[in-house]
Amino acid sequence: MPNTKQQSGFSLVEVLVAITILLLVIVGPLQIISRSISSTNFATEQINAWFLAQEGIELAQKGRDDLVLEDFEDKLGGGSGTNPMSDFLSDYSDCFTADGCGLNIGDGTTLATPVTCGTVSNCRLYLTSSSDNDRSSYQHSVSGNTITPYTRVVRMERTPATGTVREIKVTSTVTWRTGSLISGQRVEAVSYLFNVYDTD
Repeated sequence: MPNTKQQSGFSLVEVLVAITILLLVIVGPLQIISRSISSTNFATEQINAWFLAQEGIELAQKGRDDLVLEDFEDKLGGGSGTNPMSDFLSDYSDCFTADGCGLNIGDGTTLATPVTCGTVSNCRLYLTSSSDNDRSSYQHSVSGNTITPYTRVVRMERTPATGTVREIKVTSTVTWRTGSLISGQRVEAVSYLFNVYDTD
């Protein structure tokens, strides 16, 4: 009688089934984690964009209020004062065009500085780091700063178009592109600056 030894082991089919099950167990959670990270990044970018759009509105309001304060200080100092609303229309004239403008934060002694937005690159926002208090801020300035995916354009529209200004509609639009998405994302904030000081 010939001596036949039985060999035990896995057949090719059993190995393939085991590998398939293992891949399903590993790939499924990895895809869930990957999608969660993408969703978190997108949500973070949306929140940043909303705050940047709101900041554009606040910079426009600060510009108006700073001019009114300058007028008060001039009158208190014995001067004749100026017309803050006329100064606002003049200083921020770029914002009243179809292209709109970018607004940079002033240094505390100067107004928010308008930047002409003829091209997208002019209104691109860059992340700056201030050495005073280690805070970061977004500016329309290129030199030495980190580029961001955000572009902010502020557009203003006065009512009525001529004569005494009653209100100014301010629209702050932030656009950006997330990852490999074909279409860009957009957030828009709208507010109105009223001539509450009756300076005209």
